Formats: sequence, structure tokens, C-alpha cells
Amino acid sequence: MKSFMPEDKGGICYCAPDSVALRADGYYPVDMHLHTIHSDGRTKIPDLIRYAEREKIGVAITDHNEISGSIDAIAKNSTILIIPGIELETREGPHLLFYFYTAGDMEDFFHDFTVERNRQTPGLLQNLTVRECLDVASDYDCLRIAAHPYGYFGINRGILKCIEKEMLPGVLDHIDGIEVICGGMMYGLNEKAIMYAKGHDIPYTGGSDAHILSDVGNVVSAVAAETVEEFLDGIIRRENLVIGSSGGYIARCTTAGVIAWSFVPYTFEQAGLHYRYQKRRTKDLVSSHQTKISSYRSRQKEREDDSEERREKP
Repeated sequence: MKSFMPEDKGGICYCAPDSVALRADGYYPVDMHLHTIHSDGRTKIPDLIRYAEREKIGVAITDHNEISGSIDAIAKNSTILIIPGIELETREGPHLLFYFYTAGDMEDFFHDFTVERNRQTPGLLQNLTVRECLDVASDYDCLRIAAHPYGYFGINRGILKCIEKEMLPGVLDHIDGIEVICGGMMYGLNEKAIMYAKGHDIPYTGGSDAHILSDVGNVVSAVAAETVEEFLDGIIRRENLVIGSSGGYIARCTTAGVIAWSFVPYTFEQAGLHYRYQKRRTKDLVSSHQTKISSYRSRQKEREDDSEERREKP
């Protein structure tokens, strides 16, 4: 067991969480980062709820660029604490986690987010930039967290990794906190995030980043709370615990395989969208050029007719 940042009411422990002991001490443990079949995970919502009830934990369903799984879970009126949430992918690479006080706010945010994506690329939903995602969220009462801030090796999936590369200047002014333990990250990268949180007065969270049901709850954030409002407020005040560790090599390989396989139909779908988008653009361009050519020929014909009339006059 390795502990970091012991505080009066909060702290971070790199160890296996004991949800029963946490509940006995008055804390509500919540896995704040996981994925379902509504994005690139393999977990079904009914299975997730039954699992969370049995393990005595709450969940924040943070599917990629999608809230349907979170809405579905909240609508089932389960007895567990469900934090409305979403994980957004960005054009530059980093992932952002957003947590909302109400499902209504999450739905309104997602509507505005989708409208902005459609405005930029009609019919082809491409990722927004980090600042654009944060700008859309600025109108809402929500918690903005940098997911796996030093992830991953070889690609820019974390805000702090980009900051180290002198990318995204000023973006930290618009982010509330960071994810200090992500189950999908290796120990060294999680430790860097923990040390960053230790040196800065910012909120911190943790989650399993589970894509399969057996990984859910391997990392939890725990607050002495019973409602979403109390839970998120406790994180903002740094009165929360984050307990968990990286998944094992086999678990990470399994998750990687699940993610890769889930993108097969997604890739074909995107290819189809790109094809239809480009086909529509090409059709519009051809139609525009045909209109211009037709207009040019009409004007040319009118000039020829006028010239002929002048020649025929005595």
C-alpha cells in the first residue's frame, strides 16, 4: 500500500479500494471514469447497475462523446449514486471529463456541443478543439477534469503531457482539476499526476477507465456524501479520497483489445460518413459550377444576340 497526500478529509492512496470499509466510514465510493456499449466499452447498463449495487459503489458513466448510456442508467432509478458525465475527445488529442450536477444540464450541454460540431462540419461530426469544448462547458455548472493527464505513451491524450510539450497555452486556467489515478495508466504516469496534484491546489479525481465490467471499481473517488451535489462539492473542496491502482498487464491488454475491436464498426461507419460527406460536397461543387457555366453561356448568348441585332440594323 502506498499513500500520498494525507489531508484532514481527503487524500490519495495507491492501493486496492475496499468499498465496504469506505461505506462504513461514511464515504461513498464512485468509479468516476468508465465506458459502456454506448461508446467503446463492452458493458451493458443493466449489468453495470447490478454490479455496482453488489459492490456498493456509485458510477459516473463517461462514454466518449456520448451521454445515452448515462441517461439510460439515470432513468432506471437505481439505488446507486450516478454522476452525470461524459468524456470528450479533442482535435489536439487530450481527453476531457465533464461531470454535471443534473442530467438536464448534461443533456443541454450535449445539445450545444453537438450543435457546434454540426456547425463546423455539417454531416460529419469531427472533434472540437480543447478550448472549444471548454468554452461550450463554460455556460454550465459542471466539473471539468483532465483525464489521464500524462497519457499515453507515444500519443497526446493528456492535458499535462501537452503542456510539457508547450502546447495548449493558458488551457489550465479553464480546467478545474485532474484525474490522479486512472486504471488504464501505468504506475509511473499516475504517480506524475499525483505529484502534480500534490504541488497544486486543484481538485483531483480517480476512475478505472473500465471498458469491461470486471475492471469497474478498481479505482474510486470517495466523498462523505449521499447526493450528486454533495459529492461534486466535496471534490471541489478537496475533501475526497482517491483509491486504486493501475490495471495489470493482462487487464490492460484485454482492454486494449476491446477498444480496438470496438473501433472496427466505428471505422467503417466513419468511412461511410466521410464518403457521403465528400460525395455531397462534390455534388454541390459540380452543381455550383454547372450553374455558373449555364449562367455564363446565357450571358454569352445574350451578347451574341445583341451583336447580331446591331449588325442587322441599317
